[in-house]
Amino acid sequence: MKYVPDTSTIINGQFLKYISEQKDLEEIILSRVVVAEIENMANQAKTTGIAALEELQRMRDFCSEKGFSIIIDGSRPTYNQIRGAPAGELDAKIRELAEEYQAILVTSDRVMAEIGKAEGLAVVYIKETTKSIGKKIEDYFDEITMSIHLRENNRPLAKKGKPGNFELVSLSEEEILSREFLEDLSKDIVERARREKDSFIESDQYGTTVVQLKNSRIVIIRPPFSDAMEITAVKPILKLTLKDYKLDSTLLERIEKKADGIIIAGPPGAGKSTFATAIAEFYADKDRIVKTFENPRDLQVDNRITQMSGFEGNISASADLVLLMRPDYVIYDELRKTRDFETYSDLRLAGIGLIGVVHATQAIDGIQRFIKRVDLGVIPSIVDTIIFIDEGDIAKTYTLELTVALPTGMRERDLTRPVIIVKDFHTSKPEYEIYTFGEQIVVAPLIGKDAKRKNFMTQKTVSPTIIQKTLKKYSIYDYNFDFNPPNSLTLYVSKKDKPRIIGKNGKRIEEIEQKLGLSIDVRTFDERTEEAEFIIDVYPIKNKVNLVFPSLLIGKDVVVSIDGDELIQLTVGKAGEISIEKNSQIGRDIMSAYSRGATISAIF
Repeated sequence: MKYVPDTSTIINGQFLKYISEQKDLEEIILSRVVVAEIENMANQAKTTGIAALEELQRMRDFCSEKGFSIIIDGSRPTYNQIRGAPAGELDAKIRELAEEYQAILVTSDRVMAEIGKAEGLAVVYIKETTKSIGKKIEDYFDEITMSIHLRENNRPLAKKGKPGNFELVSLSEEEILSREFLEDLSKDIVERARREKDSFIESDQYGTTVVQLKNSRIVIIRPPFSDAMEITAVKPILKLTLKDYKLDSTLLERIEKKADGIIIAGPPGAGKSTFATAIAEFYADKDRIVKTFENPRDLQVDNRITQMSGFEGNISASADLVLLMRPDYVIYDELRKTRDFETYSDLRLAGIGLIGVVHATQAIDGIQRFIKRVDLGVIPSIVDTIIFIDEGDIAKTYTLELTVALPTGMRERDLTRPVIIVKDFHTSKPEYEIYTFGEQIVVAPLIGKDAKRKNFMTQKTVSPTIIQKTLKKYSIYDYNFDFNPPNSLTLYVSKKDKPRIIGKNGKRIEEIEQKLGLSIDVRTFDERTEEAEFIIDVYPIKNKVNLVFPSLLIGKDVVVSIDGDELIQLTVGKAGEISIEKNSQIGRDIMSAYSRGATISAIF
């Protein structure tokens, strides 16, 4: 008899086992479709592709040993046909080949088997069976193991303890994990994920496979993605309720009735997902409709809560579907990419209650992650509570409030602006202010060492002469400023110079602010409408003194003044410089002012 295998029965290793038991085997007809699919998966370093490639080699060795032939026939599929595989395009080609050779179709795909029978083909359906390798991934776990880490040519390692209090231990001083063993273990994991209830393959991409095997999240990586093969499995050892966190009545009331935009922040392994699970089930107990966004899906929630990932890999598309489902709350685990933060914002503004989970080393970082990803003024509307988890418990809780005020440390009324005040939930004491300053967003601490340094800076008095000398050190010559003692300055420069003065991510202007102890707002010349006064540079040369004017004043009539007292009216030439004899009265006055450090300016 002739046999035609499909891709599924080669991947799971059932075809070779089946034909080795057949007494009437004449030849194997292998479709180029199967070869192309396996090649495509192997090129992407998928676990299934590597396994199938090895199975093909074993088939070849078996046929060579027994004297059977393998015929490779059929047309090779195009890239678009491979992409259309889920629609049945490639399966149809395999069935056509079986019909052409009057061969028996062997498959582990229930749909493929039923369609083949409907088309009149002889079909053998082989149900996937468990292949024992002597050890399962669960064998490495005990009741206090949080995760295991298996890397080739290393001992098996495990993290034991609980979130925030664990240690990394070796599970064996003698066992060294081989590549072959890890390959067999990964095949077992993938096969079981396809077969067992509450298990699935989350993704199988270039050198990486993410599997949810019951309550364990497993990540498999291999070259070329990594330098060696490694399997990491994480299993929750605790499932808590909100009662276990011993929340005070005020925080519990806020979570239940007032907070609709909660951010759960904390470092990796601190217990963020455990707390998110507790909140999700708390809302479910209150007869609320709760959904989750997870990638991968690993929250250990009960079956009242629907867990979802990205629709065709797109979280935004999932958000559109969620709006049609009208849940009361969505648990978003975890916010990483800009698209995640934008989707969170869209859902929250649509009126859905949201609990987002983010990685952060301190509580305020939970808000920092939103800055520059969404508009600053929108943040208080989408985030009203920040809960920071550390070592498995709530370490800090913040609330946000938007107001229009003068930021702390500033004194001029015209610097009033929208300010987000971050308060400690329990004491209502403001701890941070967030506001825009020029083109930058400032997160200013109001307590602690950083705040003391800021207050010291704002009390420092700086003269115009010191400002002029400091700006020269940074090669800033073409400028004008409005100095509002004691602590603010509006600096006017050309459009061309503005980016250079601000610097990348505002670092240059921040450095200048630190040097002067001033808050500096950088603007362009054309943003100033009133009469302008420009600082000019003075360069004595032999018998003359040169006055160098900003380029904006070229061809203009200006009044030169010393400390605000008018001295002479001049017309600035094309070179932007005017030379004056030192022995003239004007020259002597300018040299005297220059020697004592007076401010020499041009009023236009």
